[in-house]
Amino acid sequence: MKADIIILDGRHLLWRTVDAFGMLSAELGDVEVATGGIYGFLSVAIRIHQRYGGRVIVAWEGRNNFRYKLYPEYKKKSEPDEERLEFIQEMIDQETRLKAILRAIGVDQYRGIRCEADDVIGSLAHYYAEAKRRVVIYTGDSDLRQLVDDLVTVVAPGRRGNDTVFDEEAVIAKHEVSPPRLADLKALAGDSSDNIPGVKGVGPKTAAKLINAYGDIEDVIHAAKINGAAKPPWPVAERFREAIAEVEDDIRLFKKLTLIDGQRQMRRIEPKRDKKRVIRQLMAYKFRSLMAPAELNELMRMG
Repeated sequence: MKADIIILDGRHLLWRTVDAFGMLSAELGDVEVATGGIYGFLSVAIRIHQRYGGRVIVAWEGRNNFRYKLYPEYKKKSEPDEERLEFIQEMIDQETRLKAILRAIGVDQYRGIRCEADDVIGSLAHYYAEAKRRVVIYTGDSDLRQLVDDLVTVVAPGRRGNDTVFDEEAVIAKHEVSPPRLADLKALAGDSSDNIPGVKGVGPKTAAKLINAYGDIEDVIHAAKINGAAKPPWPVAERFREAIAEVEDDIRLFKKLTLIDGQRQMRRIEPKRDKKRVIRQLMAYKFRSLMAPAELNELMRMG
C-alpha cells in the first residue's frame, strides 16, 4: 500500500517512542537534555516513509482544547508526582526541539487552535481525500479510526515494526461497527483512556449490538425510550433500556467529546528547509546513525 500523504500524530508518536530510547541524552552547553523521544520519532518516521511513501505532515495538539469546557473531567488523570512532572517538562522540551528539526527538514506541521491533534488530522484527511489523494494516518489512537474510508487508512504501531493496518474491513473486525459509528460506540461504552464513562454497565459488545440494530445514538436512545415498540426488537438485556434513557444527555455529550471535529481552526508551522541546519542539529544531539547518507537523504525526502 502506497500513500500520497502520510499524517503523523505528533505527540502520540513522540511519547510512544520515548519508551524505547528514554536513556538517550546530549550535552548542550552545560546542560544535559533528553533526546530519546526525538530520536525515536525520526527513526520511526523514516521507516514509515520508506514503507508507505508520500509527503509527510505532522499534526500537533493545541492549547485550551474546547472539550475541557464541555466536560472538565475529560482526560483527567491523578495529580502527577515530582518525578512525573519532571518527565512531562522533558517531553515538552523535546517536542519543541523536534518541531525545529522537522521545520528544517521541510515537513509541514499543523497545530490545533483550541482543539486536539485528532481534529487537525480529521481536517487534513478530509481535505486530501476530497482531492482524491490516498492518505495514511500513523497513530495508535483508536479514535482516528472513525476517519477510515476508501482513501483514508489508519496504521497503528506495533512491536518491532509490525504495524496493524486499519481499512474499513479491519475496523469492523476489531470494533464490530463501521468507522463512522465509532464515536457512537464510545459514547455508549465509554473510553477509559479519555476518562469518558459511557453508560453504566454497557461495554463495547453491547454498544455494538445496539448501534448495528438501530444506527447512531439518537436512534438507540429513541429505541430505549419507546419500550417494546422498537423495530427491530431490542437486541440486548432489558435493563439497558432504563440505563440509556436515564443518561441520554450524557450520551450526547460523550459523543461530542469523542467525535473528531474537522472544522476546527489550525495554524501552520511554516517549514524552512535547511539541510545544513538539520546536520548541525543531528550532530548536536549525537544522532550519528541518522547522519548516514541513506538515513539523512530519507529524512530530507520527507519534506
